[in-house]
Amino acid sequence: MKININDKILEVKNDITVTGLIAFFKLNVKSTAVAVNKEIVPRSSYAEFTLKERDKVDLVTIAPGG
Repeated sequence: MKININDKILEVKNDITVTGLIAFFKLNVKSTAVAVNKEIVPRSSYAEFTLKERDKVDLVTIAPGG
């Protein structure tokens, strides 16, 4: 299925969760914030939150340092 991630269309497997998407990009769950269709997804829901065709996903990673 196709979803929009940070304004880029990406083909992902059906029934992928937010946790699966974070793993796909090899990001750290603890330092990644996710919004789907402009709604923030609580970290506690990442494993259960299944993405749907044409969802708009914003992934933001926090990097330490300055």
